[in-house]
Amino acid sequence: MLCAHSSVEKACMIGMVKLRILETDSKYRLRGEILRNAIQEDRNLGLIPFFVSTTLGTTSCCSFDVLSEIGPVCEENELWLHVDAAYAGSAMICPEFRHLMNGIEYAMSFNTNPNKWMLVNFDCSTMWLVPRITQFPK
Repeated sequence: MLCAHSSVEKACMIGMVKLRILETDSKYRLRGEILRNAIQEDRNLGLIPFFVSTTLGTTSCCSFDVLSEIGPVCEENELWLHVDAAYAGSAMICPEFRHLMNGIEYAMSFNTNPNKWMLVNFDCSTMWLVPRITQFPK
């Protein structure tokens, strides 16, 4: 089941970037070990992984990728970690849901759509990026 938003596939087509869609666990979540194995397989094929798009609250089944596992893998491999929280990100305003974003500190970018849950005008989207100077410190 494809759980990521179709915009990821479209962006890769526009940027002429090879997209690899990874398997998920039984709860439709991307896990760290799945990502780690895929990175190694890609490198063995001569490919250069550089970007990982995760989802917090997929629109198809509201699954949450495991950032606390994925984040360290991205950091070890110097991969940009993006978190798409367009659908469920607004729920993180509630303390009882914040555990769903454990590992967010590894993210280089994060987006959410306040219009989906916060009664904000349609098409209101927010995007956060880490300062460029802090990316991949050696």
